[in-house]
Amino acid sequence: MRLASFLLVFLVAAAGCGRGGARAETEAREALAAARAGELGAAHQAFGRALALDPDNLVALYNGGIAALALGRGDEAVARFERFATLRPDDALGRFHLGRAYAREGRRDEAIGALRSSVERGFADLAQWRLAPELEALANDLRLVQLEAVVAQRAGDGVEEAPRPGEGYAGRPIPDAILPGTSLGFDPSACEP
Repeated sequence: MRLASFLLVFLVAAAGCGRGGARAETEAREALAAARAGELGAAHQAFGRALALDPDNLVALYNGGIAALALGRGDEAVARFERFATLRPDDALGRFHLGRAYAREGRRDEAIGALRSSVERGFADLAQWRLAPELEALANDLRLVQLEAVVAQRAGDGVEEAPRPGEGYAGRPIPDAILPGTSLGFDPSACEP
């Protein structure tokens, strides 16, 4: 959550650097307010207006991509996150959302590529990974499973130490094996007539 808040503050600070300047920044701030109020349609439109004024407005690209995904507009989300990735090539979270957008559009290989790029750039938010509904379409892809394992390891979730000799993964001793012909704790001759 801190990372997301930091990113949002960083993006808001960087918004005025584009060609549309103050008007685009104002539109982007209004869009953020609408999004926080749960008005995704209004937010989506305001992000669009901000991008019309400044196509490189980072706040509008990133958050407009999120709004487009939430509204089921994967093609629009792809376009916004591709542009965002061009402007912020080292941004792991932007690459993650680009992967989500590709997955939403059924672009499996591109989705895996963007997600791999996100992980290579340090993405470690396992909760966000697991809550992304678009990734369900890739659930049977071994490449996605491998990437999720890396994210889980970074997040410190689900990674157990290898067992010590004589112990199972739960830290319980492995029971002795009972081999055919060995005693089970009773005398078989007691059953003879």
